[in-house]
Amino acid sequence: MVSCCCRLSRSFLWILSLAISGWVTSGWNDQHIFAQMGGSDGAAAPAFEDPSFREKLYEAGGFAEREGRQGAVILSVTIEGNQSVSENFILSQMQSREDRAFDKETFNRDISALYRTNLFRKVDPYFVSTAEGVHIRLIISEKPIIRSVEFLGNEALEEGALKKHAGLAKGDPLDPIALNSAKSRLIELYQDKGMNQIDIQIRKGLKPYERDVEFLINEGPVERIHSIRIIGNESFSEDLLKARISSRDSRWGVTPYFGNKASDLKLEQDREQLMGYYRSLGYFDARVDYHKAYNRGGQFIDVTFVVYEGNRYKINSVSIAGMQRYQPSDLKPYLLAKADEPFLQTNKLKDERLLTDVFGAQGHIFCDVEGEVIYQPDHRVDIVYHVQEGDVYRASDIRVHIDGDFTKRHVVLQPLRNLRPGEIIDKRELENGERRLKFSTIFNTDPTRGELPRVTVSQQEDQEFVRK
Repeated sequence: MVSCCCRLSRSFLWILSLAISGWVTSGWNDQHIFAQMGGSDGAAAPAFEDPSFREKLYEAGGFAEREGRQGAVILSVTIEGNQSVSENFILSQMQSREDRAFDKETFNRDISALYRTNLFRKVDPYFVSTAEGVHIRLIISEKPIIRSVEFLGNEALEEGALKKHAGLAKGDPLDPIALNSAKSRLIELYQDKGMNQIDIQIRKGLKPYERDVEFLINEGPVERIHSIRIIGNESFSEDLLKARISSRDSRWGVTPYFGNKASDLKLEQDREQLMGYYRSLGYFDARVDYHKAYNRGGQFIDVTFVVYEGNRYKINSVSIAGMQRYQPSDLKPYLLAKADEPFLQTNKLKDERLLTDVFGAQGHIFCDVEGEVIYQPDHRVDIVYHVQEGDVYRASDIRVHIDGDFTKRHVVLQPLRNLRPGEIIDKRELENGERRLKFSTIFNTDPTRGELPRVTVSQQEDQEFVRK
């Protein structure tokens, strides 16, 4: 099934689907190949503790004579034990209501829905059956609920921004793990603003009886970068490497208070970016670190990135494995990665794309290519491109479902004009068709306004494979 989903600029949803038939090819090997869903061996997961008699009884649906409540009229649903969560909210999560027929599966889904709210530790159901029907009684054990969220000591950031970033609000479950996660998010927020000396403590909310959450914040100064230096680099200039990082200095003191906030998170990303740049060019042993030097006031810092380049690795050999349709000698001349040349990550990625396109053009729309780098002595590497060809697919028919009367069928099909029933599906044409849909002025191209045009491929459930 090839599905193309677009949203009109007028917020209409379009769906284009192509039913496809699978053709199997395994080179010159004349045989059928069938796909089958994987599964487990059926072994049950080990239990950490034996269930109680009450739990076993509940899982079994109660005593045999109580099965008579199936289909009986629900006379009442009463809630007990709730303190913070209203009875109306609990009942709104349930389909089992007064004057409705009782259904065991529906009731079990109701209990699951209550647990999914994350507001309850335990929900115990009890039933009283009478000749007229059944009374349902739920005894609720609530989790602690947040009564208030307060911040003390914040000056640089407003309380509204802190609450939004913490992700905690009145009425949410009070969970120590959630509190510590909120603390970590707040620290990251302050570090992103240049306040790397931030200290946040949870004053209230961690003790079992507490329902109010209170964070004590010591913001510290806003650190700014005075200068950035890179040392240890020999193969690349300092200016080229500085262009690879996002942190900026004061431009020799010209802009001491503009665009030069020092974020430890950003500096760590810069360190990884420099190291990734070196390794993408074959410097697999490269290491990068940084250190900060504060001035007397502690507000301006000098950042120094220390680079150890190491040796540049060369390619020892290039090979292609897993192909059945072609021989490796047929495609190797077209690869950019060559033996005895320096390793380049961009060449490896382009080769993977080339091989994917070669097979995709022949109908192997699910072909997967992955280049493996194998380290060898003397600073050399082998590159092995592992190819999983997959099956060959043809389009059988095209079905267009339009919700609205503004655009005709042929307008939607025009970007996919090179996909025709009965022909082998070219993966490149799928991607080109999706690109044309996105560049069309008819469909939505703003992610904030809904789903963008896309083309997806899926196999029909009643698919029969045909030998080629």
